[in-house]
Amino acid sequence: MSSKIHVNKTLTSRLIIEILDNNPDLEEIECPQSLYERTSETYLDALGELGIKISVIEQRGRPKKYDENLKSQINSMIDEGLNPKAIAKRLHIDVKTVYYLKNKKLKQGPKSKYSDETKREIFELRENDVSVKNISSLLNIPVRTIYYILKNDKKNNPNIEGEN
Repeated sequence: MSSKIHVNKTLTSRLIIEILDNNPDLEEIECPQSLYERTSETYLDALGELGIKISVIEQRGRPKKYDENLKSQINSMIDEGLNPKAIAKRLHIDVKTVYYLKNKKLKQGPKSKYSDETKREIFELRENDVSVKNISSLLNIPVRTIYYILKNDKKNNPNIEGEN
């Protein structure tokens, strides 16, 4: 199957036999330093006699599954205007992986259906001590939405300085 494999379990006689059965042309086993230190000298010598080299890797954790080429490919597709779902479909990877690997900031979700002018009007009415319920009935906007706009829309809020 493979001439080189990565092992993340302690090498026992049972595991070594299983590895050799599954990979008859095995030449190298790589493992982390901590596993190498826990492996019996007898097993290391036996593998050496079989011509199998044990290499210790310095990198900690699981080896990287995706390379820099895929990251740059995702970022260029984002620049072209593709959305993460389309990128995932085109590259045959999960959408979560696209979000994980991207370096670019994506566009935010849907825009508000209420214009800046309407939002300014809400703030002006509220400053003139008109109740939220009355603003809602005047502008035909749900009360909950009025509260949301008053709380979150800093761009149109005249009380916040330097934002206009």
